[in-house]
This record gives sequence, C-alpha cells and structure tokens, in this order.
Amino acid sequence: MTDGSKVKLGDHVVVEGNVRGTVICDYDAGACLPGFERWLESRPMADGTLLSSGIMVETSELGFVHYASDDMDIRQDSTPA
Repeated sequence: MTDGSKVKLGDHVVVEGNVRGTVICDYDAGACLPGFERWLESRPMADGTLLSSGIMVETSELGFVHYASDDMDIRQDSTPA
C-alpha cells in the first residue's frame, strides 16, 4: 500500500486510481472471506495461469481484480461505510 502497510483480508481499499473494493482473498495466506472459498481452488484462469499468490479485490465498478504482489497504488479506504 502507499503507506507501506500490508493489505489484509477484509480490508476496504481503493485501487486503480479511485475504485473502492474489499480484499476477499489472500492467496499467500491461503485465506478468504466466507463465501469465497472456491476462489482458493487451483483452477487455470483463461490465460492458463493459476491464482497462487497475491490478493483478490472485489469492486462494484471493475468486478474482481487480482494483484500478484503488493501494489503501491493500493491504499486503505478511509471513507466511512
């Protein structure tokens, strides 16, 4: 994240400039929010790669966005829920 802290499962974040979302899976830790357990299964994506590291962020604007490593453009969402 831009402040140097680590993104955690369940964090509300801002990605891709100004898109708000929630971290639903942490592939490095092998953990996900309830209801997203199938995202941890090793199934090839459309391009043949596997989701085995990084995080998955669910957004209403872009859908699901995967980050393979810490991205300095991800920041904590400080907007009240």
